[in-house]
Amino acid sequence: MDQQTQPVQISFGEQNCRCVSNIVFNKRHVFAVGTWNAKKNNEIYVNEYLELEQKIVQLYKIPINGMVEKIIAKKEQLYVIYIDPQQRKTKLCCIELAENGRHQVNFDLLYEGLTNVICPEDDPIIYLSSNKSIIQFDLNKQSFDNIIDDNDLYNLCEQDPHHKNLFVRSQNNYLCIQDTREKKVNKFKAHSLQILDIDFNPNKQYYLITGGEDCLAKVWDIRKTQYAIKSFEDLQNSVLQAKFNKFHDQLVSLSFDDGTISLYNITSVSSVPQLNKEDDYLVKQYDEHEDSIYGLSWSRGTAWVLASIGYSGHMIINTVPTTEKYKILL
Repeated sequence: MDQQTQPVQISFGEQNCRCVSNIVFNKRHVFAVGTWNAKKNNEIYVNEYLELEQKIVQLYKIPINGMVEKIIAKKEQLYVIYIDPQQRKTKLCCIELAENGRHQVNFDLLYEGLTNVICPEDDPIIYLSSNKSIIQFDLNKQSFDNIIDDNDLYNLCEQDPHHKNLFVRSQNNYLCIQDTREKKVNKFKAHSLQILDIDFNPNKQYYLITGGEDCLAKVWDIRKTQYAIKSFEDLQNSVLQAKFNKFHDQLVSLSFDDGTISLYNITSVSSVPQLNKEDDYLVKQYDEHEDSIYGLSWSRGTAWVLASIGYSGHMIINTVPTTEKYKILL
């Protein structure tokens, strides 16, 4: 095994963790991790993976008043969804990262039912999705606009990065596609059990991947939802996370509740031009974690670095094998 593929890890003590998020930081590998403890103090750790030195260093340690559900980064700002253990309610705070490890909290407010903050790049608009509605928030004007509101309850929500009017939400094992310009919702059964993750292909329009409790991951073209265009059917455990690589969308990583990660090459349904149809294949399986992997994130620095967080509080950095990297580049 070459040095580049050796895993590097950092532990956050006896802190449980459920999320890891990449941060755009020039071409550096920077990730934010949030802890999840009902009876202890919680923190957000911002760490950098130094590839040449093969180590992880801490850039920020930020106290947070609850159990961190999700961190969404937009440049120097972190939007943090967390649960206040005393009030047992969902809150949203915005933390701005400053130099020399300093930070400031821009706001901290109650937002019951909040499930995601969607932050399009180079756009002053962010979207706040709750289990019932989607609200558009203009950061410059400090104005809110309710763009989707209904009586049904939803679990997950993601925006199509290629079409800002398109949102996909999950309702247990169903996917619901909605164009904000229309009232019609395309709802279809995507899995037999609960959908646990949704991720849009960053390079190919209308394509997304889902992972579910039914031990399946599926790639969908949301224009043709009668069937999945690809299904990973040889899996043995619930798919907790399913993520497209942000640079080379033929690379897909899946994390499972048994502590493993599978890296696939799925060129057949990617944006890569093909003269001849190529077979998809498992590139590598990573098994350094000892428990469920709730957080999985590709680096925004380069295409080859993958961060994962296990529930027990270990963040592990893995890299794409060199042989696979050369296959893609050459």
